[in-house]
Amino acid sequence: MKNTMSNTVTALIEIVEREAWLDLAVAAPADYVKSSKVSYTRLGAIVGIADLGVPITEFNRIFGLGIEKAVNEEELDQAISWMNEHATPTYALQVSPNALPETKLTEWIIARGFKNVGNGLAKFYRCSRLVEDHAIPTTLDVRLVEPHNAEEFGRVAQAGFGLPPTVIPYLSAIVGRPNWKAYIAYDGDIPVAAGAMYMDNNWAWLGIDATLPDYRGRGAQSALIKQRLLSGIKAGVIGFTAETGQPPEGQESTNKSYNNYHRAGFTKAYVRQNYKLEG
Repeated sequence: MKNTMSNTVTALIEIVEREAWLDLAVAAPADYVKSSKVSYTRLGAIVGIADLGVPITEFNRIFGLGIEKAVNEEELDQAISWMNEHATPTYALQVSPNALPETKLTEWIIARGFKNVGNGLAKFYRCSRLVEDHAIPTTLDVRLVEPHNAEEFGRVAQAGFGLPPTVIPYLSAIVGRPNWKAYIAYDGDIPVAAGAMYMDNNWAWLGIDATLPDYRGRGAQSALIKQRLLSGIKAGVIGFTAETGQPPEGQESTNKSYNNYHRAGFTKAYVRQNYKLEG
């Protein structure tokens, strides 16, 4: 998909997400780092994160290729070398449409044995305009997570994503951390859904959106999105971003996560592709 956003807005979208994931890795508890082999690196504008204990793309990928400046082949090789040493073999190099140098970057990546896999990630953008009431009301109660309830946040996110229980301390570590706000949606006193927001330089990334299977379709994520928008605007955020898997062409209307962000006033800015090693 051709990027209809300016290079500047694309860069801001990519940067705030990059910094959120880097900070999540930095915050990982020492015991989790040791047991799951969490590692991270910053190579100029490029950031790599790795987690051998959770062998999925979200926890093993490269951010920022060609975003703040054009990448050269030496820098690309350095990033790939680091990932080969630290990450699970299923790691991804993520490339936005405006990554520089245009055309050459993807050619270099493919020449090194990578191929474009899947439909990519739909990256969403929203400015700080008025937040409207959602079309799907909910009886669930959204609350800011305090440090004494951090594990509750991690447990809901882990269960909602279907990740191993060992990841709970990792996801819990953002609660109470500077730049982060974490929320839980409750059914009475039962925590049923989670969502987080990372804010930096008046931009915010919304992520870690997870709902327990029995509570899906009850408006939890819509309520969590609304609360984060209101909180972010109050804190001075001028631009919000989030992402979800890009559905197959023509099937966007059937994807709940995709629709949740559209209904909340987000626009799909572009699709970011995943490049993985063949075989």
